Amino acid sequence: MRTSTAADLRSANLSRALRAVHEADSPLTRAELGRRLGCVRATVGALVSDLDALGLVRERAAETTGRRGRPSARLGPAEEGPVVVALEITTHAARTATIPIGGAPCDVTTEALPGREVDAVLDTARSLLARRLDTLTGRHAGVGVAMHGLVDRRTRRVLSAPGLGWADLDLDVLDRLGLPADRRARIDNVANSSALAESVRGRARGVGTVLYLHAAVGLGGALLADGRLVAGRRGLAGEYGHLPFGTGDRLCRCGNRGCWETSVDQVALAEAAGRDATPWTAETVAGEVLADGSRSARDAVARTASALGRGIGALVTAVDPDLVLLAGHAATLFAAASERVHEAAAAACLPLHRSDLPPIETSTLGDDAGLVGAAESVYAVLLDDPATLMTPWTAA
Repeated sequence: MRTSTAADLRSANLSRALRAVHEADSPLTRAELGRRLGCVRATVGALVSDLDALGLVRERAAETTGRRGRPSARLGPAEEGPVVVALEITTHAARTATIPIGGAPCDVTTEALPGREVDAVLDTARSLLARRLDTLTGRHAGVGVAMHGLVDRRTRRVLSAPGLGWADLDLDVLDRLGLPADRRARIDNVANSSALAESVRGRARGVGTVLYLHAAVGLGGALLADGRLVAGRRGLAGEYGHLPFGTGDRLCRCGNRGCWETSVDQVALAEAAGRDATPWTAETVAGEVLADGSRSARDAVARTASALGRGIGALVTAVDPDLVLLAGHAATLFAAASERVHEAAAAACLPLHRSDLPPIETSTLGDDAGLVGAAESVYAVLLDDPATLMTPWTAA
């Protein structure tokens, strides 16, 4: 059994302190940090001093409130400290952001994909990522990637991306992006990344069992249990859009018929309104349908929202969550026709649930959840050892 040393204890306490600063909703006072850590004032002072010396945390004077007494200084991330870069590859664009300690995305940049072919998508994403890294002059401590596709967590390789028309792959996306195969470069499905973000700094924080559903072109999700992803054997759990909750005459992009997403996602809404849509145009066309006040558009929204609710009801029966959290197109549908969703969910679930459905709510992080979660997957590693954040890392 390994004996803990004073250095081990110091590292563990620095990790706890930095994680508290990172996960806080706003900058902390020393007193607040002490309460979170259960430490006396002298210990907190030493930890703050050590984190400041590492260039990770800065203590800033608080704004004058006009009240008696001196306002307490606040702890926050160092402005020039290390950051994580997040990259999201969607069905129509690549997005990147800088995520400092504290978790707030900065300088989000989006670039449209020139095509759906693997080379076109990854060349665009690599170029966008490289430009972001170049601007950070060595401050980047890692890169997290959120992929709109199925990612094998064991091998960190992409197996398919139906929204992009990719199938039967075994693709090393990290390598194609010029990222080293180490623990500071992470990749996961966007729904897993988004759910992780919600569990760390969103609506799912502190909630026991959360069913998270994200729709756009396609529908995916995740199950959170006490803040942890139930990822499954290969990390492929949560592909709820491919459960047979749809109609049997619709061919899904995965190759099966009757998948739930063919009745719910942006393409499905467009088609329900009698409009043509492809994965490239679906977001725009679905938005037009939602904004259209015509009867045919309202009927299309109602039918699609009912399909969303029916699937939610079945999943409530399966996993009995404390909260159902919707994001992306699913959240937009719910906002437009929440009664339809609730009615259909109640009709489809086990009768025991009908009088006590779990709350159905929308994401608090919006479109940036995938970026935030991609970064959090890297911070989950880095915050375990704050000194690692200061160790040089070459991304390409």
